[in-house]
Amino acid sequence: MSIELRHLRTFIAVAETQNFTRAAKQLRVSQPGVSQQIKELEAGLKASLFERVGTRVRLTRVGHAFREQAAIVMRRFSEACAAVDNVEGLVVGHLDVGVIPALNVPWIPPVLARFAAEYPGVAISIHEKPTNEIETEVEAGRFNLGIGLYSRSTPGVRYERLCAESLVLLVPARHPLAKRRVVALGELENTRIALMPENYPMRDLVEEAFRRAKVRPRVGFEIDTIEALLGITVHSGMPTILPGVVLDRRAGLELHAVPISGSTPRIEFGLMWPGRGKQDQATHIFVEILRQVAGGRRAKAVS
Repeated sequence: MSIELRHLRTFIAVAETQNFTRAAKQLRVSQPGVSQQIKELEAGLKASLFERVGTRVRLTRVGHAFREQAAIVMRRFSEACAAVDNVEGLVVGHLDVGVIPALNVPWIPPVLARFAAEYPGVAISIHEKPTNEIETEVEAGRFNLGIGLYSRSTPGVRYERLCAESLVLLVPARHPLAKRRVVALGELENTRIALMPENYPMRDLVEEAFRRAKVRPRVGFEIDTIEALLGITVHSGMPTILPGVVLDRRAGLELHAVPISGSTPRIEFGLMWPGRGKQDQATHIFVEILRQVAGGRRAKAVS
């Protein structure tokens, strides 16, 4: 049996989501269709690529080896499509972009809206992941681009700084601190707050800010997603501390961002590019639109 690109695309989606149903949703096809394509692929390779673990699936040793090469094939295919631009003046292909949760809602929707309107020939897959996982995917060539913390920690990845954000105290409108122009961390010493779990980069920066203020935070909840953390703050009234950008395009939450006084760490955000190979035109166009969106955010903050 001949193995086609659709088999590789489906295989990569299942490997990423570890679930046939979620892969089908990502690919906008039926779940039986995903199962059938994986069966065809395994029959063509004469090897099992996945093993079931409850409701999830995980790669076998053969699956891991195949994924590395399948990602390269898909990337080369995208580059071949993008090369058409050199002849026909078109922008086509497929982009895989990783983005951290803090920036997904604020930045990605406006970028995709502009990109889709001007370059409908490019398909884009957005993957929400923490920075360290994005770095791994970018270094391996499975992501064309990463958007996350400006860590500069992976030698095989090229970094570009985009902007820096200050930490702010987020509270609902009914909270006593909501109308304050500024708040000191010392005022929060006996106040229960909700934070990201320990060992998350955002939590590390918050802990550093409290250390500088010589205050120990009283943590009421530890929540590992931005959406849930903001929801807890809205419904419980318990403050949280995050970069102000997380409130962009979330006006419906009616949360107030109160600046924190004193010397608090600033969070740097940046781009991550594969260290090798030439970037295709579609990626450069995506980045240019992203820079404008991020620049608009900085201009708004200054004004």
